[in-house]
Amino acid sequence: MFRCIPCALALVIASWARAACVPDVPEELLAYTPVLSHPAVLKAFERVEELLQKPYDDNVTRDALSFAIVHASSPTPIYTFNAGDLKFNETSLYPLNVTGNAITSDSIFRVASVTKNLAMASALILSRLSNHAITLDTPVRNLLPSFHLPPLDWADGGSDITLGMLASHTSGVTRESFSTNFNQVLSTGKATAEQIGALWADQTVESVVEGVGKTELMFRPGERSAYSNAGIGILGAAVASYYNEITRGNLTWSQLATQELLEPLNMTHSFIGPVFDSLIPFVTVPGGDNWADLVVGEGYDPAAGMWSSANDLAKYLHGVWLQHSPSLISPSNRRRALKPVYAFPDGKQQVGPGWEISLHTVPTSSNASKPNMTKTYSIYGKSGSGGGWQSWIDVVPNLGYGHVILSQTAGLEGYETLYPGSMYSDIQDIIVPAFAEALTAQVEMRFAGTYGSGRDTGIITDVVSSIGSNSTTYARLEVQDQILYMRELIVNGSSALEAIDRLSWLDNIVETRYFSRPEGVVLQPAGGASEVADFGEGAQVFRMTLAGEEVCNWYDYDGYKDQNGWPLTKVVLVETSNGVELRYPPFDIIVTKS
Repeated sequence: MFRCIPCALALVIASWARAACVPDVPEELLAYTPVLSHPAVLKAFERVEELLQKPYDDNVTRDALSFAIVHASSPTPIYTFNAGDLKFNETSLYPLNVTGNAITSDSIFRVASVTKNLAMASALILSRLSNHAITLDTPVRNLLPSFHLPPLDWADGGSDITLGMLASHTSGVTRESFSTNFNQVLSTGKATAEQIGALWADQTVESVVEGVGKTELMFRPGERSAYSNAGIGILGAAVASYYNEITRGNLTWSQLATQELLEPLNMTHSFIGPVFDSLIPFVTVPGGDNWADLVVGEGYDPAAGMWSSANDLAKYLHGVWLQHSPSLISPSNRRRALKPVYAFPDGKQQVGPGWEISLHTVPTSSNASKPNMTKTYSIYGKSGSGGGWQSWIDVVPNLGYGHVILSQTAGLEGYETLYPGSMYSDIQDIIVPAFAEALTAQVEMRFAGTYGSGRDTGIITDVVSSIGSNSTTYARLEVQDQILYMRELIVNGSSALEAIDRLSWLDNIVETRYFSRPEGVVLQPAGGASEVADFGEGAQVFRMTLAGEEVCNWYDYDGYKDQNGWPLTKVVLVETSNGVELRYPPFDIIVTKS
């Protein structure tokens, strides 16, 4: 049989060109401010401006809109857009933005179900305050002794419903805790805002707990996900109950959230419950349906009771979800919360605790001949809607930014309504690829290049040379299609990558190459706190992964270790005052970027 080795190699290389698993950038770069001045990001802001302004220029809508983008580097938005009237019941709508009645980034909107995200965050704050005595995996019954369910549901997993299940709507708890007087057979009762609003306003913590306790679950806990206002009410009640136990206090959830979340983040234009007199000048008033006078009951405050502004929600997204070292929650709890817990069968939607997660795929190659080079980012968002207001917040944690969209309806005949929940996708189409390109440029600037002047650290027997440095020990790193590759790692003239492959070759016969492929290896940021600390400030640990893989390989090769316990696939890049050093512990070498 004729076997064309060059042909086979060409097929392999062609497969690499079609698709690849693209790692995230190092976390330390996410808050790096030069990213914001990258041409791709500046152009993206211009395109977002055009997108948001167009409905007003075309006279398609008269709704009020407040928009902000926030970056991991600062709680102050890096971009804002505001349009429309603050109060549709006070001033003539013509022209738009009448002086003194114009929307600003401090204008206050009812954010409705966005409150649910803060309810989840309050549980994480409580975890920190309790020294992690509770987590999202803590059963509700441990915190709220009055929580109960019908006996069969309680026995079938209901007793093990956790805070995380409530936050991700996977508990099976019914949507609402109350029953209406609807009678479809007799056609009595209507689902009017007035009636539902009155029911909501009457709900106390006790009535929510009691209502849930006598209502059968919609499904077995953990089986699927379905929206539940009552479940979030129970979550808030459990958080407040345990908080009062450990502090010997008597706060409602709203008071707790104000004291432990809104005030520390300086969210001065946010509140939960009735409108403060001092903030009335900032409060928006819709022109159509208007629930401005509706006060959500204490039992449902965690589900929908909050009012806020674009500036304040930017502070929240930064302070809790974006800044490198959050002060209100622990980094480990944040990592836990920014993970999906349920994927819908459509393959397009996921949910996490407090989040509605969408998947956004963008190209990673600027080469038109490689249209299949893509990466998928998870966008963690939360929507809110009701009574003339619409809201949306989201974060893209792997790119270090988030944004806020707040709107209210003008209620004018012949004009369209703005829906933030549908606007965000168009906006992310613009922003995601821009930030990905800008961050990749930073990776390339900082780490790509030729590393030489090899020297031995002396931890083990000299490997490089007896005089401490030579020219036959070097490395070459390149960025291609948003992937950082190590093309070569040469020690004393021999390939260290081939040395790893040789470990699995029998009788020194050349067999399968995993690491010593023509493309080299992909460097993926990955390092625990201890091993990063081993190399001091400025260190970034990378793991070698196989180049050209279409499906990300979760198998880690750290099982291959030398006699000193050094993983053979660990590479460390250390930024020092003299430049960037590449350290490869198994060979005890250091090479410096030239």
